[in-house]
Amino acid sequence: MSSSPAEPDWLDEALPLPKAGLIWPWILAGSVLFLFGLYLLLPGFQEGPRTKPTPTLVADQPQDPKTPILVDEHALNFLVVDSATSSFAQAAEELNRDMRSLTDGRVAFNIHPSGQYQGQKLDEMGIVQKVRKGEAQIAIVTCSPLANFAPAFEVLDLPFLFQSYEQADRVMEGPVGDKILGTLSDYGLVGLGTLEVGFRIFSSSTPLPTLEDFRDKKVRVMQSSVAIGMARALGCEAVPSPVDKIYQMGKEGYIDAADRTYPTFWDFKLYEVQRYITESRHSYTSKAIIMNKAAYEKLSEAERKALKLAVKQVQLEQRKQQRLDDQRVKQECRKQGIQIYELGPAETARFAAACRPLYDEYLKLRGPEYIEAIRAAGK
Repeated sequence: MSSSPAEPDWLDEALPLPKAGLIWPWILAGSVLFLFGLYLLLPGFQEGPRTKPTPTLVADQPQDPKTPILVDEHALNFLVVDSATSSFAQAAEELNRDMRSLTDGRVAFNIHPSGQYQGQKLDEMGIVQKVRKGEAQIAIVTCSPLANFAPAFEVLDLPFLFQSYEQADRVMEGPVGDKILGTLSDYGLVGLGTLEVGFRIFSSSTPLPTLEDFRDKKVRVMQSSVAIGMARALGCEAVPSPVDKIYQMGKEGYIDAADRTYPTFWDFKLYEVQRYITESRHSYTSKAIIMNKAAYEKLSEAERKALKLAVKQVQLEQRKQQRLDDQRVKQECRKQGIQIYELGPAETARFAAACRPLYDEYLKLRGPEYIEAIRAAGK
């Protein structure tokens, strides 16, 4: 018979198992106590004061389209249709920083720029609906789409009503602006404040230096009845659409011109498809910071005061930045060879006269209260 293979040398050096007896339970009990003590000493298991979670960037990790850009489970979701580099997304970031500081992290926001949220690409109407339903808690949206819910916002779209930045500041930061924002309460929203979009221009693929040049042109306008009426009053075919559709429509030749501001003209790279600008300054546009009413009411009184304070500060900084951007983009357009037509007083008066029927219609429906108050602020 063949002999069994030799056992490994290390078995010879192993200690024999202890035999059953009184000592074995003590050894077992000592081992358990040793492991329990080690458990308590490990840093990962120690109990102590827990800090609020802070946002963690996950951009370098594989992304599921439904995964938010920031991971911060306790924060409220803040939607912005504009890009992350816009003054509006930057205002949202500043508001987030201020609220974290003022509330010791109890109130904070996850910022979702470019209309991206839960794997969807949202336009401003979609964003408003998300906030109304409580599927997101806070957002920055242009005031024009809000007129579809709260008719008081319609007056802000009337062309040639605002004449200067000073008038706009007195209106939007004063009793008139507060009253208009207050009407959102009936629609499940709270208007926290406004940010500046600015005085509007027309960008186009063909030169449009006079009123006659606009006739029969397809012009993209904001999604509001007043904006649509303005385009028709100028003899155009109105094409209401979300802001993020303008580039593609211009590239494909579906529109001839678009109702814009200088900063958003640049932000959405319209200079690649529309090389002419008519500086009509026909309307002054704001964006509103809106919040879901139920989410707002869950905040403590101190947190609401902090939010009001933070919004006030952000408003001032954003308006200052937006006006600098307005001039910067205009200068950059000139450098890039974009033709700019500045309307003189006589041509501006012709545009305003063409839009007069809009005032007649508005006065029949809404009355003179807001128009008179806004005009008085310009004197």
